This record gives sequence, C-alpha cells and structure tokens, in this order.
Amino acid sequence: MFADSFSFETFEGTKWTAPYRLRLPENYSIEKKYPVVLYYHAAGERGDDNIMQLAIGLPVAMQDPDSPLYDAIIIAPQCPKDKKWVDTDWTKGNYRVDDTPETIYIQTAQELLDYTLKKYSCDKSRIYTMGISMGSFAVWDTLARHGERFAAAFACCGAGDPSKAEKMRDIPIWAYHGALDDEVPADGTRNMVRAIQAAGGKKIHYTEFPDLGHWTWDSAYSQYDDIRAMFQEKKS
Repeated sequence: MFADSFSFETFEGTKWTAPYRLRLPENYSIEKKYPVVLYYHAAGERGDDNIMQLAIGLPVAMQDPDSPLYDAIIIAPQCPKDKKWVDTDWTKGNYRVDDTPETIYIQTAQELLDYTLKKYSCDKSRIYTMGISMGSFAVWDTLARHGERFAAAFACCGAGDPSKAEKMRDIPIWAYHGALDDEVPADGTRNMVRAIQAAGGKKIHYTEFPDLGHWTWDSAYSQYDDIRAMFQEKKS
C-alpha cells in the first residue's frame, strides 16, 4: 500500500509540534543526493492522526510506476483540525500576503524542510513543493515568502497573491484548476498565471479542466509527464 512506505514522524518546531510522514527512497544511500518534496494536503485531511494527509493527491501521482517521486525524499506534515495553512477565505480566491501573517503551520513546514535537508542526503538544487486545494494555497504562499528555496512547484485548485508575481516569475510552476469550481474560484489560479506572465514569467504552465469542479486533483496528479518535467528542474 502506498502509505505504508511512509514512516510516522513528529517534528518539534519553534511554535508548533507537527505530525508528519516521511518517505525515503527504497535504496536510500548517503552516497547519493536526492530531490526533496514538501507536500501540503487539503482541508479534509486535517487532524492529528498523521494518516489522512496521504489519503488523496499523492497516491494518484504514485500510481505511475516510473514516477520520480519514488526516488525523492517526501515530507508531508498534517495541519491541525479547524486550522489553515494560510489564514484566508478560500471562497474569495486571491488574497494579499502583506495583509495575511504567515501561519505557524507554514513556518513549521519550512523548519521541517531545514531539518530534513540537514539530516538526510538531499540535493538542495532540487527542492519542490506540491499541494492540493487548501494545500495549494500553501504552495502559493510558500513561493511568495520562500520562493528562493524551490526549484519548481505543483499547485492544484488554490490561489495566491498576484502582487507577488515578480518573486515567482522565474520559478517553474505547474498549476491546475477546474473551470466549474464552486469552492475556490478558478480565477484564483487564473489571476496568478496572468500576473506571473505579465511580470515576464515564461515558466508557468496552466491546465484548466473545463468540465470539472473543485475535485481536480485526480486529474492533475495523473499528469505524469508534468510531474516528470517538474523533477527535471534545478536551481542554479
């Protein structure tokens, strides 16, 4: 079973103790450097069981037997029940980072990433972040605040701050949304794409599913060629 390959871990951050799941490549060796993935789950997977964050999204991506995810170090923290990665109203889509303090959950995720980079044999030029729905808000927020760390990103049915597009213009981003989404408006992603393109960004890839609503992650995470392309990206 997919989730069985992830160990159960706990990380004591500065402001929050985070339950998280960790996956190391099957033949992990300190003689090799591995890409790292920080995965943010959706709202329905919140809690403290350290199980639900792997229920949807990633399992679909890893149905591809040749997925580069299998040769990556993956960390998947779990946001507490009734809390948010980003403290904003999802139904309004885009928001302003400058008016929205970074949550302790995003902060701790960055601390967990630092810890992972120190403890394991990681390729620091190949750090990626992926997320769905509430977790996609986290991806956009992370890129706005810490984008210099990431080689590429994968964001499905969320929204971010278009005014921060300049900070993301050189980051390869694969973005997805359902045109019929009635939970997070598709303009949340469309506006990010337009803003990044207007800022001169040429590495933003957008796929809109015309017949889908909010539940688009099965379709997005089945874009196996896109995931492989993301893993080809490296920071200089």
